[in-house]
Amino acid sequence: MLKSKVILFCCLLSLLGASCFAQSKTENLPQIIFDTDMGGDIDDLGALYALHTYADQNLCTIAAVMSSWSMEHHVAGIDAVNTYFGRPDIPIGAHEGTPFAKEEYTWFLGKEYESKVSHATAMKTTPLYRKLLATAKDTSITVVVTGRLNNIYALLQSAPDDYSNLNGMNLVSQKVARFYIMGGNYLDPTRNEANFKHGGPGVTQYVVENCTRPMIFNGGKIGEAKFGYGTGTRINEWHDDHILKAGYGYFFKNPPEWTGLSSAEEIAPWSIWDIITVQVAVTGTQDYFDVVTEGSNMVMEDGTNRWVSDPDKDHTYLRPKMDPKTYADGVIEPLLMTEALHQRE
Repeated sequence: MLKSKVILFCCLLSLLGASCFAQSKTENLPQIIFDTDMGGDIDDLGALYALHTYADQNLCTIAAVMSSWSMEHHVAGIDAVNTYFGRPDIPIGAHEGTPFAKEEYTWFLGKEYESKVSHATAMKTTPLYRKLLATAKDTSITVVVTGRLNNIYALLQSAPDDYSNLNGMNLVSQKVARFYIMGGNYLDPTRNEANFKHGGPGVTQYVVENCTRPMIFNGGKIGEAKFGYGTGTRINEWHDDHILKAGYGYFFKNPPEWTGLSSAEEIAPWSIWDIITVQVAVTGTQDYFDVVTEGSNMVMEDGTNRWVSDPDKDHTYLRPKMDPKTYADGVIEPLLMTEALHQRE
């Protein structure tokens, strides 16, 4: 009888231990707020898809997705991807600017796939940021920004409210672990970069100068197709109703004027700046990139930037380590060729 009780007690301890370990493992996952300009360039769609793939693999949790553009259909497109992955309850923040309609791939995704959230019904980004941060544990949130920094600018300047008695700067300092930011140029300082430039006069400069949390930057040549990072042709292999093939396919059939592309039936290799930012935020630089830690990112009012040795801040940027094509084919492409867990069930 005693032996039986001992065995039973050990089994209970084992079960409790496994439960506690699983809970601890879940709590230690990166909790990511994804701040995206999805709807302009197509790699934002790839980045959101990759983020969900990582969540399916229990490597992160998605706390929210914030839209940094005021195009009317961006929120619906984001919601369509979230719903495709079986996560329709992920909060989506709508950019606070006046919305305007434009037929692009997020419009197409919102029309062709299940989506119940719109720009009109979604919570605005600043109150949603404040609501989520107020209830989060200290330094528990990872913010991944793959668009303009307007939402972060507004958050930092926000005043105390019903969610928190802290102003935005203090709320971010207390709750955010770090920022991963796709923006700027570090290997070719003569080139302007769109995310930093199009935020508006002084916006990027204010955020980078005043935010007290660690910032990890990538941009410029790292991720650009013509420097070996082009990825996406295998998306052509997906079935026609696959959401990634639908979005990329629409983009290449109806290319925005700024791309200089002609309409095409096949998906061609494309840059992966934003997907890289998600990858590094979730699984780290590993053997893929070197990290420059000395110095800081100096941003001008017009959004141009250069890396300076003084002052030395908690800023870092990525430099290539692995061969770009090897990285693109071996690390990024598998993320885009993994079907959503929800669709496999």
